[in-house]
Amino acid sequence: MRRKLLIAALATSMLVATAGIAHAITWGQTDGDGHPHVVQLLFVQDGVGYFGCTGTLMSPTIVLTAGHCTGWVDGDGIQHPNDGTTYVRNAPDIWEIFFAERPSYGSTAAWLADTWVGGQAVPHPNYSDFAEFPLTYDIGLVLLDEPIDVDTYGVMPALGQFDYLRAAKGSPKSRTVEVVGYGLVGKIPPFTDGSVWERQYGYSTIINTGQSANVGPQNFMFSNNPGKGNGVGGTCSGDSGGPAFWVDPATGEPTNIVLAVNSYGIAPLCNGNDYQFRTDTQTAQDFVFTYLTP
Repeated sequence: MRRKLLIAALATSMLVATAGIAHAITWGQTDGDGHPHVVQLLFVQDGVGYFGCTGTLMSPTIVLTAGHCTGWVDGDGIQHPNDGTTYVRNAPDIWEIFFAERPSYGSTAAWLADTWVGGQAVPHPNYSDFAEFPLTYDIGLVLLDEPIDVDTYGVMPALGQFDYLRAAKGSPKSRTVEVVGYGLVGKIPPFTDGSVWERQYGYSTIINTGQSANVGPQNFMFSNNPGKGNGVGGTCSGDSGGPAFWVDPATGEPTNIVLAVNSYGIAPLCNGNDYQFRTDTQTAQDFVFTYLTP
């Protein structure tokens, strides 16, 4: 299982860590303003950071993401939320704004405090850093100090709405999702692009969703088909917490329903299947609707 990967940010003083149990949109498409409700998270855990994840605005002040993007577990098994403030921004290209804005500030912390929206990270109370794998409880929220207003927001599914997909039958078009994130764009040699921290999107298919040692009842397993620059896309480090938007089989169009949040991967180089935490389970909904009005 992939752990956190530290990435030095070029010649700048900004240290970014990809919170990397899960990954990024490999060989996807540049999103631009297509998903303004999908945001970048930057945060510190156990004194180390900044780590980066992806999340979805479910309302102007609530971001849905992964549990490992909102908290950490110490050596005694005690859960802690992210250290201090978790910062959120929905710019399409984080590197672009970093190089445009950061030189005007004395520190990265000052830049984040002045130009990003801060919030409180709230991991699921049972999140234990995968100690109960495959029961991961890998879901979390960021409660923002001020609103981020966009034209559309993510939507939670109905309870058990996607139970039927555990059989993974029928055409792939009937079990397709759109994945969106800020992570790495490629790790398959010789295509070794680093993290561009640019919002990208791609498509993935739910496969082999019966309970297994790697899936369990809380997750869906997805294809991760980046190809070598010509695949339909997948996820990699930095996409953790990002949405899998349900694609309506009747229209072939993505919806705003967040079927799952990007959670973990097992194969190296972001070229195997990935696993995402379902949002239609009782576990997810009891947690989210404690904070989000249905």
